[in-house]
Amino acid sequence: MRLRKRTSTVRLINEPRAQNPKGRRNLGRWIYISLLLIVGLWVFDVFFGEFFFLRGDGLIAARPYEISSEYIGTVQNITVQEGQRVAKGDVVANVHSKQFEQEIAEIRYDVERQQAERERLTSQLQAKRELVDLATLQVAAATKFRKRLETGLEKGISTGASLNTAYEREYDARAASGNLHADILTLQAELKANYQQLNRRQLLLKKFIKNYDDGRLRAPASGIVTDVDGVASGVVRPGDPVMSIAAGRPYVLAYFENGSLYDVIPGEHVSLHYGTRTLSGTVKTLLPLSEKLPPEFQRSFQPTDRAQIAEIDIDPKATLPPLFAKIDIGGGLFSYVHRLFEWAITT
Repeated sequence: MRLRKRTSTVRLINEPRAQNPKGRRNLGRWIYISLLLIVGLWVFDVFFGEFFFLRGDGLIAARPYEISSEYIGTVQNITVQEGQRVAKGDVVANVHSKQFEQEIAEIRYDVERQQAERERLTSQLQAKRELVDLATLQVAAATKFRKRLETGLEKGISTGASLNTAYEREYDARAASGNLHADILTLQAELKANYQQLNRRQLLLKKFIKNYDDGRLRAPASGIVTDVDGVASGVVRPGDPVMSIAAGRPYVLAYFENGSLYDVIPGEHVSLHYGTRTLSGTVKTLLPLSEKLPPEFQRSFQPTDRAQIAEIDIDPKATLPPLFAKIDIGGGLFSYVHRLFEWAITT
């Protein structure tokens, strides 16, 4: 009987191990290197990304128009609501002002008084002009009579006393004629001043009536009602906003923190991220000095430092996000890497 020789399954410590396939070893190495690279990029982005790469926050905004009363009054009613779209000239509120109506009544009374004064001056001027011909005839008659007496005195027909009477008569006629012409000039000047003052008061009355518009407040431009500050039966003073309207094509109002190593340049193309959508934009204007955030930002952002403000035009072909939507702003490839990290951390 012959015994079969079995192969021992026990390996010695110094016996060489079975080699793994070459492809599997390289794959593990590349996975390890990729993980290290991703972690390194994440650390760099967290601690140093904002210094080297364009990054900012923005808000979809439009040109704001404040609708306010020019006079003290009481809000009778508000005819629109927040978020409602209005057209230029639409009535958005009604305000009643006793003070304004009283001022209009006073101006109307002044206009009527000036008109009555104009009629009085016109009547007097007409009467004076009708006396001009008579005064001229009196002067001519007195002059003729005086000359006749002078001739008669030379011939011994008239006396010196009668000639003195003729002199007094001519003097009175010429004085009356001069006073008449002076009165006419005075009345003409007064009438001219009356016309000027009356025209000013009439223009002022038209301006007051137009501005008051029976208490109607109208939209200065087509847009969307964003804020309604006035309330029915509430009192408003001159300059107090009743509501605000966002008009015109929306744009991105952006701010960038100070201290970065890059410069934001007008005309630079940037990426605008809204949710899962990415839009393209162009920096339109950039204020040369750091400014405090405008009111549009104060509802959505509360930064601890001053920032540089920019206006960014959105690609006209893009579908615009809603007003006051928050926008993440970036530039270049690293912007997409940063958003990938944010997405990964969030999910």
